[in-house]
Amino acid sequence: MTAAAFVAAGLVAGGCKKKQGEAGGSAPVAALGAIPADATVVVGIDVRQLAQAEIVARAVDQMLLRDPELATRLGRLAKDCGVDVTQQVEKVHLALGPRSSKGGAPPSLLVATGKLAEPALTACLQAGTGAGGGQLTVRDMGGRTLYKLTEGARVLHFAFGQADTVVIGADEAWVLAAVGGSAKVDSSPALGPLFEKVDREAAVWAVATMDAELGAALTRITKGKVGAAPQALHGALRTRSGLAGDISFVMASEADADALVGFARGELEILAMAAQAMGIGRLVAKVRVERKGAEAQFRVALTDEEVHQLLSAVDRGQGSGQDAHPADAGPPPDAGPSGDANAGD
Repeated sequence: MTAAAFVAAGLVAGGCKKKQGEAGGSAPVAALGAIPADATVVVGIDVRQLAQAEIVARAVDQMLLRDPELATRLGRLAKDCGVDVTQQVEKVHLALGPRSSKGGAPPSLLVATGKLAEPALTACLQAGTGAGGGQLTVRDMGGRTLYKLTEGARVLHFAFGQADTVVIGADEAWVLAAVGGSAKVDSSPALGPLFEKVDREAAVWAVATMDAELGAALTRITKGKVGAAPQALHGALRTRSGLAGDISFVMASEADADALVGFARGELEILAMAAQAMGIGRLVAKVRVERKGAEAQFRVALTDEEVHQLLSAVDRGQGSGQDAHPADAGPPPDAGPSGDANAGD
């Protein structure tokens, strides 16, 4: 979905809060409470925290430089709708559902929570659909107001979960499941336990069951060293100080976790040597890999100075000759502060 469609959908829902409230009869839902129990992937985003990260700001600037039309459209949205996404949208949750037995893409949801403004409905729709070419239909679905926004071949459905939460998706049934009273993802046998392991205060975090195709690809890449595909994963990215991240693969056994750790350490050593050409071999070598129970855990923590070094290397596009010998990519017996993935908290 385009950024314009997302903003327009959020504003339309915000502009119709009174109508939603009059329908009544439906319990409010927000954040994880709006994600159906059959979700297979959930990603949480702290919009304000992420917007303050220099590396993210640089990526957005580069994207807008490469796409002036997008920059113009976003500017028009801000003017016409009087909205600042980074200030008014606080949290975003993304989710993917199970693949259909008929194949095709799985259903997806975007759940945005924050202080959504209530500008004129018509102006925002025209800005969101571009030159007013979209069509909006409204239906009452058991106490919920369901909106359908059509723009050419694109169709979005959205509804308000509560006063500050809008649920958006292309699959009508999944949007209705999100705002309805059915079981939600915190009760999922597969993903529920992972929410207790992941840092949900991070700028970005994710939990997921392993896609069968991706899992099979991993076992092939390791040339049989890993006997069974990972069952699930969880991870987080922190941007409060420097850049720190971790991701853990939940394996079928401790033996498979050991095998994945051993394979990853070998690959990281090769990658660290190759990264010398850009002067960032030492940064790549800061990635730590270790086993904890049946999980293979990857961690990295960069200081603000190291983030600047990484960005400078990308800008240069060529090596500085800094590293004569890369540091060991494997974890020391007791990882010190430089290898602590919580350094970004």
